[in-house]
Amino acid sequence: MNKPLLLLTIGSMLMMSILFTGCAADTKDTSSQTTAYLTVVDNAGRTVTLPKKPERIVVLSTSFLDLLYAVDGKAIGRPSSKTSSVPQAAQDVPEVGYVYDINLEKVTSLQPDLVIAVQGMHDKLIPTLESSHIPVLVLKYKTLEDTIETIRMLAKIVGTQSKAEEVIEKMQSIVQGITAKLPSDRTTKVAILHATAKSVTVELDTTIAGSIAKTLHLVNIAAGTVPTNMDTDTVPYSLEKVVASDPDVLFVVTMGDTAEIKNQMKTTIESNPSWASLRAVQQKRVYFLPSDLFLLNPGLKMPDAVESMAKLIYPDIYGSTK
Repeated sequence: MNKPLLLLTIGSMLMMSILFTGCAADTKDTSSQTTAYLTVVDNAGRTVTLPKKPERIVVLSTSFLDLLYAVDGKAIGRPSSKTSSVPQAAQDVPEVGYVYDINLEKVTSLQPDLVIAVQGMHDKLIPTLESSHIPVLVLKYKTLEDTIETIRMLAKIVGTQSKAEEVIEKMQSIVQGITAKLPSDRTTKVAILHATAKSVTVELDTTIAGSIAKTLHLVNIAAGTVPTNMDTDTVPYSLEKVVASDPDVLFVVTMGDTAEIKNQMKTTIESNPSWASLRAVQQKRVYFLPSDLFLLNPGLKMPDAVESMAKLIYPDIYGSTK
């Protein structure tokens, strides 16, 4: 074999050896990669990757806790609650503080592999949890549609999608049974006030009470109003605008000491002639909505909230709440 041909043969053999080695390395890297259990986009638009099926879930809202257990999931940490909204199976689960005042140290001490938080309420907790390599799923819970979406999301995490559809079908069936009785010839205007001990605002259609009013085909006087802060679902209260709209019904959602807020509003109404001119006040149709159904999302009790408001609006059709 002449010298040029020998060099060409050796060069070809070296090239094939390099290519073979490279392919072998690529094959080895690919086989060592692992696949995540689940990747989802939460309600805050964040992509959340769960490397494995969560076994240690901490839930920061009783509403989500209710839905998690409804699809056969379970938690190792839950919020404190003054109501009976905690599922029986979760009564002995360690508490991590009230939904508005979560104790982050208690959360991390439970070593969760997933934390389920509320959009707009627990955002400040996310950086600390993620720095501890704890995945955080941020969910919202304003409307019936949000509740249905959350049920499906939690079932996907737990792996019980068929159970979710059973729960959703039951809820929707009850709500449809309620709305089927709605009169077609009535148009009722409502104002939904959100009252605390220090302030009053007006709720839009995107709140729990607002979305239920919409489901019942009620006309919210604040519908279509753009909030000054896009992160809120309320607009500033204006008695002049309420008087101009003259709603048939006034709903009040309270946050805080309900008895104290009721007394404050009673004093305000009695001392201001403008309030007395309202049709809702004259006809004694000012209703304080139960906080367990309208302040926080009622979860599986959403049909109860729909029926509760329907009874206040149309007692001749649905019966009185009294």
